[in-house]
Order: sequence, then structure tokens, then C-alpha cells
Amino acid sequence: MCEEYDEYNIYMVCGYISGILFPLSLIPQVYKSYKTKTLNDISYYWQITFMVSLICAIIYSVYYDLKPIYLSSILELILILSLTIMKYIYRNDTVII
Repeated sequence: MCEEYDEYNIYMVCGYISGILFPLSLIPQVYKSYKTKTLNDISYYWQITFMVSLICAIIYSVYYDLKPIYLSSILELILILSLTIMKYIYRNDTVII
């Protein structure tokens, strides 16, 4: 029983560490995008695909009560939504020939 409990703790720690690192990996991009107001290189298709996958991950992880996954996915969804909103707000409507 003790070995099983120790392994469970190791897996939970790994889950929480990855749950912290995944959203943190988006913060530099959000910050750079906010400062430069340039998001031309970020694809709407990537953003939409990423958001759909996060929503599915949230549904799955809430159903199975996988806290490291749904907490991380919620933070990532907030960050990717902020990038999508910034991309729309800072879009360049002028056409350069």
C-alpha cells in the first residue's frame, strides 16, 4: 500500500508541475504580443484548434476529476483567448502593396 501511495504522489506532482509549466509557456507570447501589438504570425486556425482541444481537455478532466489537467487547461484557455482578442484588436486593416 505504501509503494502505491508514493507512486501516486509522484504522478500527482508531475501532473501539477506540467499543469504549471504549460500555461507559463504562453505568458512570454502574450506579453510580447501585448507590448509589440503585432500578432500577424499567429494563425487564427492554430488558435481555434488550440481552444477546441483545451475545451475538450477541460470537459474530460472535470468528468474524471483530474485537477492538474483542468486547472492548467482553464489557465491556458484564458491566455489563448487573450491572444485571440489581441490579434483581433491589433489587426492591421491596411493593405500594403
